[in-house]
Amino acid sequence: MSAMFTRHWLSVTQFQWDTVTRPNSWITLMFCLLLFIFTMTFLTFRRKLMLVFRALFSQRHFSLLQREGKIIEDRSSIFVLAFDLITITMGLTMFCDTFFPRAVSKLPYMAYIGLFLAILLAAYVIKLLCNEIYSRLFDRDKERTSINQYKFIFMTDFSVLLFPMLILTHYTGLRMVYYLIAALFAGLFSIWTYRLLKINSMSGHRFHFFLYFCTLEILPWTILLKVLLVV
Repeated sequence: MSAMFTRHWLSVTQFQWDTVTRPNSWITLMFCLLLFIFTMTFLTFRRKLMLVFRALFSQRHFSLLQREGKIIEDRSSIFVLAFDLITITMGLTMFCDTFFPRAVSKLPYMAYIGLFLAILLAAYVIKLLCNEIYSRLFDRDKERTSINQYKFIFMTDFSVLLFPMLILTHYTGLRMVYYLIAALFAGLFSIWTYRLLKINSMSGHRFHFFLYFCTLEILPWTILLKVLLVV
């Protein structure tokens, strides 16, 4: 009987690191930062944010949002844009770390977060400038504001819904959540495309819109995905 407590036949020859959950404290820190930004922004600009969330799905709420002024020039837009860009950056970094580990293994994890954040911020600013050029070349000054607002609304809606999915993915390790994220992105992207097409179809310049959409909205992300696949 005493042998049960003095000996055993289980032996461990090598520790299996792959079977142990290793938390990434940097990701947890970023999640806390995002939660803080979202909470403070929501408490301060609750009504404005509720209009932003609904404007992509409802023309009435979009009209109400326009009546209150340009959302991009509102003081709340800085904090909302920060939340959007950081959330999407976290999503890209986690996605690449899961499906393209070689592409994000050469530098520290936070370095890639900073790199993706810089790329997204630069892409956002460049697209605003391109929209300005596009509106002047094809006489689309009236539509320019609506296009920029819809882009801001799309990013915000996607980021708010993406945030809890990223938390679920990181702390459970379920890859199937990425498929839900892809479905969410496809659904919101389709609605956003429909809204933009509806705005541009009013003046009959559908060919100009087709060139704009393929060049400024599709091509940059296709190039980025190609780079990740090659690396």
